[in-house]
Amino acid sequence: MKRLLALLLALCLCCACALAEETAPAEADASMTLPSLWQDGQAHQIERKTYPMYAGSLENEMPEEMPLYFVDGVQDLPWMELNDLAGLMNFICSNRNNYQNYAITVIPDPEKRTVMFRRENDSVVLFDFEGGTITWGDYYAFRQGEGELYLNLLNNFPTQDSEGRPNLLSVTGSRERHSRVITLDLKGYGVPMLDRDGLYLVPMQTLATFFLAPDSLSLYFNQNCIILHSPQAMSDNFDLFATMMSMQDEIEEMAAKGLSQEEIMAMVAASVPKTIVSVYFDGPKGERSLALSDYGLHELCLELDSLYGLKDSHDIDSFMTYFADIGLLTDLMSADPAAADEAVRRLVKYWLDDGHSAYYSRSYLSEPGSEEAESGYSVASGKQLRESLWEIRGNRPGTEQGYSEIGDTAFITMDAFMYFAEDHYAADEAGKPSTDTFGMITKAHRQITREGSPIKNVVLDLSANTGGAAPAAVALVSWFLGDARLSLKDTFGGGESTAEFRADVNLDRVFDEQDTLAGRGLNLYCLISPVSFSCGNLVPWAFKADGRVKLLGSVSGGGSCTVWPMATAWGTSYAISGPTRLSFMKNGAYYDIDRGVEPDYVISSFERYYDREALIEFIHSLY
Repeated sequence: MKRLLALLLALCLCCACALAEETAPAEADASMTLPSLWQDGQAHQIERKTYPMYAGSLENEMPEEMPLYFVDGVQDLPWMELNDLAGLMNFICSNRNNYQNYAITVIPDPEKRTVMFRRENDSVVLFDFEGGTITWGDYYAFRQGEGELYLNLLNNFPTQDSEGRPNLLSVTGSRERHSRVITLDLKGYGVPMLDRDGLYLVPMQTLATFFLAPDSLSLYFNQNCIILHSPQAMSDNFDLFATMMSMQDEIEEMAAKGLSQEEIMAMVAASVPKTIVSVYFDGPKGERSLALSDYGLHELCLELDSLYGLKDSHDIDSFMTYFADIGLLTDLMSADPAAADEAVRRLVKYWLDDGHSAYYSRSYLSEPGSEEAESGYSVASGKQLRESLWEIRGNRPGTEQGYSEIGDTAFITMDAFMYFAEDHYAADEAGKPSTDTFGMITKAHRQITREGSPIKNVVLDLSANTGGAAPAAVALVSWFLGDARLSLKDTFGGGESTAEFRADVNLDRVFDEQDTLAGRGLNLYCLISPVSFSCGNLVPWAFKADGRVKLLGSVSGGGSCTVWPMATAWGTSYAISGPTRLSFMKNGAYYDIDRGVEPDYVISSFERYYDREALIEFIHSLY
């Protein structure tokens, strides 16, 4: 049965369902730029239509249909009016944690052909329809919630519960350098803006990218409805997989009756319920209009030139030129949506190859097809090494995830950082503590600090950790060090932020010395490898900067940028390494952590990583 489920899962995953100093605007290579299909001053036919809009699920349909606008008869390229964008953003922010009193006021000036968005904190955005630009006085202040950090590593993590009591993490201090003025030169990229008859119109995808993507949201239009959703969840593989998991008994019965894998898979697929994702893919199939192909390419260049956090590391001056250099430009210009989808997938998986950039799903215009694509050399080698480490660990008892003790040494093995949105305090009181990273930390802390504990050495094994939830990683650093100081640097506008955190490890809602391993006379270590990536790389960097936790193993895998889920203008879902980069601060300056951190003590053989007895002997030799 397990083999059958594994085969079905493999089949499932192969299915396509799948205002100070101003920052210079990113410039496209003029020699590679196509002529825009919309020129300022021309007469245009503008059509207004309304559509049902779903926010996150079919059960959450907006009470009123959302208006979109279409120019010169092009029906696959929606435009949005700025008043509607402001209303949508106010709605979103009023329904999320830490976004109270978020209100955007729209201030048009027809004579100057401008529209200003002003927030209650006086942050502004200026849309200049004559100049073809969008300018933020401070990009991150404009989207900052009340009481929220400026560059917020915790994203929307609730530091208080519904009753206002402390919840797991506390921010004890911060220092911030705010962003410079950011101007997007839409006209220079061939991305249109239209102001006509009191309407202020910008293509929906441009607005979604720069106003919603920082919150991991995008807007999707399939000519039938509008969907507000996270790009990570837009693959219909998720629906198929969830259905398959709920039908395990039925699948077993079908297999016992002799049905083939293809027949079983067809029956499972027929049982997939109607979801927001399936509704999206029910949109009409067909070619992209010339207007959508033109705008989609230019918009993609605009957003990647602006937001890809590793652009300098990849030696990319202009993504338009880069697309030509790597042979993707023709497909990105094609009327065939599947060819354009494939170009995006190859870009993020094979060429960017940075571990955070990812391909999620096709456009609604594309027919289902194979979602398999060649990975780049870096991602492929990292995956291969991680599987090798798992294989080695499989033959070594006591190396599985969780807490274990051997003599005077405690091992905490974590292959990922997880945070479950639940009441950790109530669960712990009920004797059913959370199984996420917070729960693991609490359990391990009690074992290590128990009365009569023999523990002298604590080894945190992150050798196969590829990252995960940043709040969980922050809690881990605080557990080891007491004060966790973590930094972010922004490549979009030049902002910087260092915040100091404390974790309530013992779940008493008090942030004090009882919550940390620091100051207890313990020898603290962290085991790392080239697989240690993203937050699995951030944690050892924090240890390295502090100096009290010694690093064992080999250079970690890097991964400095936070993930920004995105979408294309024709509806492809993907992610990039975003402009906010995990960093460490030394002598007041910020340095990114993308190349990994050197260990204090090199362990040359991966086999020795998991020979716990030999590792303990080595640790004893260090003091």
